[in-house]
Amino acid sequence: MNTDGRLDRDFIAKSMRRGIILAVATALALALLWLLKSALTPLAVAFVFAYLLDPLIDRFEARRIPRPVAILFLVALSGAIALGTAFFLVPKLVQEIGNLAERLPGYLDGALAAISPRLESWFGITIPSSIREGLETFQSSGVSVPLESLRLLIERTVQSVTGTLGSLIGLLVTPVIAYYALVEFDNIKAWFLKLVPVQYRQAVETKVSIINVLVAGFIRGQLIVAVLLGILYAIGFSLIGIDMAIGIGMVAGMLGIIPYVGSAVALGLAAGLCLLQYGVDLHLLFVVGWYALIQTLEGLVLTPRIVGRSVGIHPVAVIVGLLIGGDLLGFLGLIVAVPVTAIVQVFVKELLETYRRSALYSGATGPPS
Repeated sequence: MNTDGRLDRDFIAKSMRRGIILAVATALALALLWLLKSALTPLAVAFVFAYLLDPLIDRFEARRIPRPVAILFLVALSGAIALGTAFFLVPKLVQEIGNLAERLPGYLDGALAAISPRLESWFGITIPSSIREGLETFQSSGVSVPLESLRLLIERTVQSVTGTLGSLIGLLVTPVIAYYALVEFDNIKAWFLKLVPVQYRQAVETKVSIINVLVAGFIRGQLIVAVLLGILYAIGFSLIGIDMAIGIGMVAGMLGIIPYVGSAVALGLAAGLCLLQYGVDLHLLFVVGWYALIQTLEGLVLTPRIVGRSVGIHPVAVIVGLLIGGDLLGFLGLIVAVPVTAIVQVFVKELLETYRRSALYSGATGPPS
């Protein structure tokens, strides 16, 4: 029997066994997460919060400040910032929504009046010249809402209220879990490391530190960049005179953790409202110009200095991970998507390096590395 062929078959058989074990373990983990996703979501949020604050707690400890005191201080400070932001932004946002609700019918009437003649001349169809006329036409047509649709709407409303109550309970429990997770964070890491077999412990510790650099650099940096972008968009669009400028900034900030998505949504919302308010004029040019300026600032200053050029999670990988995680596990999937993407990236890279060192790849004689 050819030695090279036997070594190739041994390598392939070993890789297949490991792949099957990994696939089964991944499937079981995903099934368990899917079954317990509602209960695990507050726990995941708490551990992410603890993970983000742990380096600051370690710095306090290095200055001989007791860990529980440092945790209470940071949790209280975070809560105060969150409440202060809410007290400042929520009234402004409510005011913006009210103003937009008052002006929106006029905006839509103006848009219909501008578009209707062109659509009628191009396609030969009659378009209502105002929202009121469209509603009257709809009511006079005798169209009725089916009872089944009404029943489904009521059911969804009840489910939404129930989900909101569950989310409120989770919101109250999360700070408590986060406090205890921060107190025992180092012990939890050490406990998990002790579960790893001794012969693999050093390799696993090395991989965990690589993953930690990727995840910490991306999440902490991207969160800071997202908040800054949201503030800049809100300020700029307010100065231009766009309705819902603060709301657009908040949406852009919340979606800013997803590369490209937050900025794209900000541009779409601002440009759409600008067209409704002012039509095609200099305001639209100002909106596009401010967006281009912020994108340039993000690409040349904010992301390189805050997130860093060395963070090796590709934006496309993050987007794909968030899409898959959100589809499989909902909000829990969105929380764990970035860490799981980093883990997969590290081990895929390791697998490719192992394959390139193997006899199957090089065609050399001798056992694969």
